[in-house]
Amino acid sequence: MERLHIRRAAIATLAATVLMIGLAPATAAAAEPDWNRLDDPLQGGIGIHAGHIGGTGLAFKWPLRWYLQLQVAGGLWHTDDSQLHNIGVELQYLLRQDPRLRLFLLTGWRYANDRDKVTDAAGESWEDDAGWATGFGVGVEYLIGMRWSVKADVDFTYRQSEESITLWPQAGLFFYW
Repeated sequence: MERLHIRRAAIATLAATVLMIGLAPATAAAAEPDWNRLDDPLQGGIGIHAGHIGGTGLAFKWPLRWYLQLQVAGGLWHTDDSQLHNIGVELQYLLRQDPRLRLFLLTGWRYANDRDKVTDAAGESWEDDAGWATGFGVGVEYLIGMRWSVKADVDFTYRQSEESITLWPQAGLFFYW
């Protein structure tokens, strides 16, 4: 019972922190959200991402050059009967950067492993479904506040397990510092 109270307190603290960051008053120099500000260029980011080539889970973004960004995302999900692991790496080449909108080309690679528990006459065992995916596409990222952005893209994706090229969407939510 005490663990439940600790978890609730931790979740409440995290929610309050995110709310305070999101509602923090803007300074006079930061009156308008802008990717191009020299005093606060919004360099690195942390967030969540879901996609077939960019990875699914916790995501980090870093600028390699002013026009080139690296994104790494991945996650681990475990239950009693299933284990999911994935990591993705994505490069984004900026085509246009307005004050609130970025248009970019991207390419990426992801490795994923899906393990499921199988019960048969011999007993319990784990069945692996591992594979990689790669691809390229076009996307947009929109600044929705002083430091928050949403990202969406559409990618031509080659998945090794299916040996096919398919058009897949990806999406993300990021906080920049």
